[in-house]
Amino acid sequence: MDIKDFLFGCRFTDEEFAVFSESELSEMRVLSEKEASDIWFCYCDNKLLPKSSFALTGLNKLRLITNDCGWGDEKAEKETSTLLESTLSEYIDSYVNVCYYSECALKVSARLFCDKWSDFCYPSDYLIIDCGDRALLYYEDLLYYLNKIERA
Repeated sequence: MDIKDFLFGCRFTDEEFAVFSESELSEMRVLSEKEASDIWFCYCDNKLLPKSSFALTGLNKLRLITNDCGWGDEKAEKETSTLLESTLSEYIDSYVNVCYYSECALKVSARLFCDKWSDFCYPSDYLIIDCGDRALLYYEDLLYYLNKIERA
């Protein structure tokens, strides 16, 4: 699927939002529904936490990284970019998966995600940012560490 056909693609291609360069768009790949689902359910068990409400039921169990990412405030957004670069420093030259919900995700370069996180994360979103062995949860301008579910 082309990024322009992605459910949230307008965030990256529409002049009303942010327009990413062709080079930046080439650093993104839309994941299949199966790929997105596999990642999502590493962190969210639908039997215990419904697909769309895990954030509401599990936030008190997560470690808060920042309680205000500063979305919309240029200085605060830059501080969040710096925080993300520090938090994801070992992944900065690779890719992360940005999961919008259980069937909708992007693979994007970690550097691009850190630099332009506010174009990926809107205040009303809750997203899983998966790095493989570590993940973050973005929820209403808050940022948490998120652990994978231990399966028996």
